[in-house]
Amino acid sequence: MRLAILGPSQNKISYTTKRLIEEAGREFKSAEIVPVIKVELKVNKGVGAFIGKKSLEDFDYILPRIDSKRAQTGYPVMRFLDDMGVKKPYVAETILIAHNKFITLEELAKNGIPVPETFMTGSRESAMAILKKMKMPIMLKLLSGFGGKGVIVMESKDAAMNTIDTMKTLEQDILLEEFVPNPGEDIRGILAGDEVIAAFKRVAAPGEKRANIASGGKAKAFRLDSEMQEVVFKCAEAIKSKICAVDMIESKEGPKVIEVNINPGIKGAEAATNLNVARSIINFAKSEARK
Repeated sequence: MRLAILGPSQNKISYTTKRLIEEAGREFKSAEIVPVIKVELKVNKGVGAFIGKKSLEDFDYILPRIDSKRAQTGYPVMRFLDDMGVKKPYVAETILIAHNKFITLEELAKNGIPVPETFMTGSRESAMAILKKMKMPIMLKLLSGFGGKGVIVMESKDAAMNTIDTMKTLEQDILLEEFVPNPGEDIRGILAGDEVIAAFKRVAAPGEKRANIASGGKAKAFRLDSEMQEVVFKCAEAIKSKICAVDMIESKEGPKVIEVNINPGIKGAEAATNLNVARSIINFAKSEARK
């Protein structure tokens, strides 16, 4: 069986991609990285997707790692793979959902999943009007931010107004999100198929409210309760992906989902849990390829 990891560049390979390739080498006859920008799409009497002279139909399973920077290129490639019937963990529509923070929240809310109250606007005037109705502090987010980037905790309305002015100068759509009181912690569950393969708690660095590892947060193993596990499964179903990471904050009303990631990094998860998360993902891909 042959596996392709679709998305990343072959020049700059992340820890996660290295680990996936390493584990795939033990379970698949061959495993290779296919940069999404190098895929050639062809329309004639039907549709085709190629890397060099090789059709992507030649792979038994494709594991996408398409980040927000490559979403515009990755979406048509995934549409072609949908039409070609290539096995993979999610459909093209998932890219549009997962790489837009607000659309993600919309899909979750539609499916009865608790999320923080959040507003989106591209208008400075609307943002100011929304801000007047919100209780401080709030979370101010860029629509396409990732890894903790483009996420700012605003303690005062004056500071928020100044930041909104700056963002509008840069022509950025913004999200204004309810701040869910918590001790600087969030919880991540990583799902592959019908199993939560890893879960851990991210604890913010001293003086920091964001718990992202990229923002200095520390990770430690955590066991999801039944309610949290159900939330993870419902989120995966809502965004139409069999592989994802779900970030939650514990609130007085129960867990609230703040983000769903279809390209979860596994470095923090493996370090915190001592689990072989890469192997679990590859084993899932292998089982799907055999169906």
